[in-house]
Parts: sequence; C-alpha cells; structure tokens
Amino acid sequence: MCIRISRITGLNEKIRGSLFRRKISGPTPLYKTPLRYIWFIFFYIDIFLLYVFTFSCFFSIILRQECFEIFSILFFTAANLVSSFFIDFFFMLIKGEEVVSEDEIIISTFLTITLCIVKIATNVCTFYFSLITSGKIIDSTEVHMKQRCHTSAAKWLLLNCIIINSFSFLETYIETILTFFSIVHFKRQVQNYETIV
Repeated sequence: MCIRISRITGLNEKIRGSLFRRKISGPTPLYKTPLRYIWFIFFYIDIFLLYVFTFSCFFSIILRQECFEIFSILFFTAANLVSSFFIDFFFMLIKGEEVVSEDEIIISTFLTITLCIVKIATNVCTFYFSLITSGKIIDSTEVHMKQRCHTSAAKWLLLNCIIINSFSFLETYIETILTFFSIVHFKRQVQNYETIV
C-alpha cells in the first residue's frame, strides 16, 4: 500500500513538474523585452523626421538654392534616416509568442545588439559630419561659395539638417540606454528561468 502511494505521489510530482514547465515559456528574446513597446515610438519618430526632411528638400528646390556643398549633408542625413527607419520597422514587425529555443535567444540578442551598434555608428558619423561640413560652409570666405551658400534658403536647409540629425542622435542615445537596460532585464530573466527549471 505504501509502495502504491509513493508511486502515485512520484507520478503526481512528475505530472505537476511537466505541466509547470509547459506554463513557463522560457526567457523572451531580447527584441521582445521592454524594448518592444518602444520600437513603435521610435518608428513614428523616424517617419516624422523623414517627412520633415522630405519637405525641407522640396522647399529648397522651390526656393532654388544652389549650394552644392550641402548635398553631401543631405545624402548622409537621408541614408541615416532611412537606415534608422528600416531598423525600427524591422523590430516593430517582430511579434509572436515567447520561445524557449536557445538558438533564437542567441540570434535575437546578437541581432538586436548588432543593429543598435549600426544605428549608433551611422547617427554619430552623420551628426559629426553634418556639424563639420556646416561649419566649413558658414565660415567659408570663398566668393563663389558665399554667393551660393550664404543665402537664407541654404542656411535654412542647413539648419533643418542639423536639427533632424540632432533629433536622430537623441533618439539613438535613448535607444542605447533602453537596450542596455533590456539586456540587464534579459539576463535576469534567463537566470530566473534556469533557477525555476
């Protein structure tokens, strides 16, 4: 009788253990941690900045600004905004249930960190380049450049690019901090999961 009770108890513990494990879906991939709520905000900020940048370019064409030295800043700003937009759009699309797969956890962590580093690098380079080039254009004493680039239209476009790059830089700075905290949160989640399992 005691043997039967112990066997039933052991079987009961096994069933409870298996059910309990099934309820725990495992650590969430890094892009599904608290960052998932913030991708939407960053994505819409990117859309707003792209709109502002596009309208600035259209207005500069209408006003017939001829400062060709600004084109490099425009190109880098556009590349920066588009890359940021696609990175945030990519993360925003990733949804679904939490997974236990170690491969997905490793890939998601690597992917999130890599893309955030790419975004940080492009933002920093673009911001630095736009500031240096803007300074050279404004401080230039060349007669032809003064005629072309010291107009109100050229200065307005230059100022818009600097403001857009500043916003993008600030967004990336906030995103970096949030990513760092998400990595810490993720590590705790993995440790808790390993402790429970």
